[in-house]
Amino acid sequence: MKSHTIRNKGFQYSIRTAELVRYLQEQKKGFPLSEKLLSCGLEAGMHCRQGEEEKDLHKLAAENIKEADFIIEMAVYAGYLTEKQSLPIREEGSALLELLQQTEKST
Repeated sequence: MKSHTIRNKGFQYSIRTAELVRYLQEQKKGFPLSEKLLSCGLEAGMHCRQGEEEKDLHKLAAENIKEADFIIEMAVYAGYLTEKQSLPIREEGSALLELLQQTEKST
């Protein structure tokens, strides 16, 4: 059951990251780290999907989520996003990260 939840949440996180990158490109005329942010979000989702086969992939997904969170925080401090705009995706990333950590502890 957790595996299915991780797959779904990872996929949703990837979508939200892609939407955020699109917003930054369209509204803010490009954020210098948007490609890196997109890469982190997509890799996190892919690792969540494949993680049921290899537990090390959950660790990689967690690293991608942490890196994406750092980039989003930088976007806030650089004025590309407001704290309020960043909050939903950062909370989603934190929830996914917590789920990955719980899964790792239970194995």
